[in-house]
Amino acid sequence: MLKVILSGLCVLAATASLNATPTAADIAGRWQGDSWAPEKNAPLVLDIVACGRGWCGIRVDASDKCAGTTLKIDTGEPQADTVQFKGTLELAPGTEPYVVQTSLYREVADGGAAGLARLHIIGDTGGSFRGFRRSFPFEAQLDRVGDAVCQAPHPVS
Repeated sequence: MLKVILSGLCVLAATASLNATPTAADIAGRWQGDSWAPEKNAPLVLDIVACGRGWCGIRVDASDKCAGTTLKIDTGEPQADTVQFKGTLELAPGTEPYVVQTSLYREVADGGAAGLARLHIIGDTGGSFRGFRRSFPFEAQLDRVGDAVCQAPHPVS
């Protein structure tokens, strides 16, 4: 009996740790949270969808309308407990885009079960991402709040 209980607990522990590790496809969806940038501290809502050879984040405005592609990132690289994406974030047309690193992870809830999916975006201007900075001109912490509604942009050609 003890052997059955122990094997059941091992299966539950393995399942919990697997569920806590995200895959690149887990980035698809609607993400919402606070962003910190020199120009404003405002909520950011993105619908992230597959586009081209990576992912696009379409900004969702205050009236819940799709407001254009703002984030373009690669297909992602799995790490130990996260998936790292690299790309660009352009918050306003005609401005210099931020070069960003995006980390997708799951918080671990009490008891080791997979918790809330989170997306952390940090960005820098100047053409290349410098990960050893102490602070970044752009930072956002977003939570997955549902499925994406906006569609990927269609190429014109």
